[in-house]
Amino acid sequence: MKTMIAMALLVALAVQGCAEPPDQQALDRAVVRAEAAPRIMPVAREDSLLSLEMERPTAYRVGQWARRFAQAEGVTYRFGLQDGGYVSEGDLVRDDRQDCVSLMYRVTELARAADHRDAAAWALNTRFAGAPWDSVVDGQGRVDYDRPEHLDFSLDMIRAGHWGTDVTATLTGARPDSSGSSRYPAGSFVTVPEDALVPGELKEGDIVWMVLDPEHAAGARLRREYGLVIGHIGIVIIEDGRPWLVHAASSDLEGWYEGGTVVTVPLEVYLERVERYSAIMVTRF
Repeated sequence: MKTMIAMALLVALAVQGCAEPPDQQALDRAVVRAEAAPRIMPVAREDSLLSLEMERPTAYRVGQWARRFAQAEGVTYRFGLQDGGYVSEGDLVRDDRQDCVSLMYRVTELARAADHRDAAAWALNTRFAGAPWDSVVDGQGRVDYDRPEHLDFSLDMIRAGHWGTDVTATLTGARPDSSGSSRYPAGSFVTVPEDALVPGELKEGDIVWMVLDPEHAAGARLRREYGLVIGHIGIVIIEDGRPWLVHAASSDLEGWYEGGTVVTVPLEVYLERVERYSAIMVTRF
């Protein structure tokens, strides 16, 4: 009898030792939910491309995935906090509904991943940096964007370094922001005003963070009332030596595109036409 009890204990300990740790179980749940989500391509095709391009520089891969989202059919603009948005639904992956942040998340995660499971791990490690995965992912694979580790302010995201290195200060025309916001003091960060931008300094795969114009009524209000500095995010691709912006557009830009999806436009045109942004910040992989 004692021998049987001892054997049972050994079996129980062995089973316990083989069980996945809680964080891996959380990743499993997130991956299962992500696999069932609408995507711009089947999981097998995604994994094949990730494997094929794995040895290419990250910036190259960022540009490639940005192009794929811009060319994909059925992608609509949906602000993350709205009903059905990625935040309100607790999604890591929902390729058919994008805002500027979710597009940047998804593109940069795919650009660094070995396969779709690894992309989910990148998502958890960057969107919720420092949080135990099992505290972020619920039993249905949903994630909690109210976690304190999730960064709500884009300037904090830039400073965290999870989405490229801030290279703004290395660009011609960079200068301290002289207005600041209710959250960030004037002079505490550097931007490149649009009239000082040298387009040729931008590179494939750069992340461009649009700085709110303190002289524009809406931009000034967002700075003053909400503490915001960044109002929009896009990804640079280079075509014929010219930087183009890939971004999730909520509205039309006459003569260039209809909004409500992921679009491309020359960066200079966008900055000239959209008055609420007067400068940029740039992160680079």
